[in-house]
Amino acid sequence: MKELGYKIFAILYRIFCMLPLKKKQIFLVMTHDAGPEGNVAVLRDYIGGFNKGYRFYELKRLDTYFGHSLRKMWHFFVVDSYRLARSSYVFLDNMFLPMAYIHFRSKVKVVQLWHGTGVIKKIGADANTGHLKELEYLANQNNTHLIVSSKTTKRIYQKSFSMGEAKVHITGMPRSDVFFQKERQLTQLQQFYKEYPQLKGKRLVLYAPTFRDWQVENPKLAMDVEAFAGKLPEDVVLGLRLHPFVARNYHLSSDEKTVVDFSSYKSLNTLLFATTLLISDYSSIVFEYAALKRPMIFFAYDLKEFEETGRGFYWDYESYVPGPVVREEDALLQQIRPLLDMPFTEYDERYHLSQFIEDTYQYTDGRSVERIVQLLEL
Repeated sequence: MKELGYKIFAILYRIFCMLPLKKKQIFLVMTHDAGPEGNVAVLRDYIGGFNKGYRFYELKRLDTYFGHSLRKMWHFFVVDSYRLARSSYVFLDNMFLPMAYIHFRSKVKVVQLWHGTGVIKKIGADANTGHLKELEYLANQNNTHLIVSSKTTKRIYQKSFSMGEAKVHITGMPRSDVFFQKERQLTQLQQFYKEYPQLKGKRLVLYAPTFRDWQVENPKLAMDVEAFAGKLPEDVVLGLRLHPFVARNYHLSSDEKTVVDFSSYKSLNTLLFATTLLISDYSSIVFEYAALKRPMIFFAYDLKEFEETGRGFYWDYESYVPGPVVREEDALLQQIRPLLDMPFTEYDERYHLSQFIEDTYQYTDGRSVERIVQLLEL
């Protein structure tokens, strides 16, 4: 059913291509991250600040169109295909499979920004198989630019997106610029502590686990969060950043003082700036957090299962991640206090965080958006 929709979209797109392109029209495919901190949104806001007459049109989650109201379907198939056909620039943060049946005009610049700064889990052609892999390949042939942050990610993304080397550009990612801009971080932190004054003077340990695809029907947490938080030092507060599927099935006790659920907090970046120590597992969140040069613990309680049933990894997981890997709650608890007090030089010597940052970021000047704008001659 969806593939038929892709084909209908492409047919209408082709009809609208009989009309001329608009030089300053930009079409934004934001199907993964429509928030203000995503790669596409950051680049959009920077370009919009020029005040040079650029017009932007956004397409967000596809599942809000298929099988829903006639109004939404009309908007997707007719309005969005029309706007895409007239746009001279297309920015994407994800695969857009209708592109498998589309051939853009030669003057159109199609820029794949993706939604992550780096990858641990395999993506694209390295992870998918069968007809989906074929569709993604065809869609990716339309890309004129693929934006990456380093030589390491260039090598991986070039293969996973099935693109020639000349189309892959190391500029840095728009979403990561703020992680190298101290003044902006301080401004956002001031606002954070106005909203959470009880956290000022505390050390925030943030637990942000990856969502497990096989838990769609029964999402859950791997730890007894409130019991775990009760064992932390008195000056430490445990924060949660859960996937929406998990968050809507999890509720803290009303009288709990040692845990704060940030799953719905609007700014993940600000939350990371306020975090003293991050607990994660296979999420790309670690690439942004690494730029802050703070400790991380990798709570990979299901590492074997994830390797065998998930997408797999690009690296030997335990030797690649820049922090200790633990599988049990007790071991996790034992790591937190010493890491909170460990000087950066000692942490770096043990877990090679500086090397991880160097492999992730060719540029650490916070000016990725400027390089992208120069590249695209906007």
